[in-house]
Amino acid sequence: MFRVFIVTAALVLAALISAGRSEALLDPAHPSAVESDYELIVVEIDNCIYCGLFRRDVLPTYRNSQRARFVPLRFVDLNAPDVEKLSLTQPIDSVPTVLVVRHGQEVGRVAGYVGPENFFHAIERLLPELP
Repeated sequence: MFRVFIVTAALVLAALISAGRSEALLDPAHPSAVESDYELIVVEIDNCIYCGLFRRDVLPTYRNSQRARFVPLRFVDLNAPDVEKLSLTQPIDSVPTVLVVRHGQEVGRVAGYVGPENFFHAIERLLPELP
């Protein structure tokens, strides 16, 4: 019985540590996050099937990627007032739309849900080589 408790406690601790690291990758204000000129902003809406697929199929892989250490990713609701503050090159006509932002200015985008493989290929083309 005691061994089961120890194993369970170890698994919970590992999950908490891992979760803390994942959030650091997404939060540029977190002390362990690397400072970057770039950011990915995912514009989505509530109850969007494709936005949910993005979160399910793409987000976990991105969080665990080397790229996430240098380019944080955050979500913004299309109907939120914050969207008006984004410097967009054109209107958003499909969701999810992933904006590649440098110093607050849009420099590229991936419009719509394109699946994990195509998303990562597009991001590789849109972002410069980072350390």
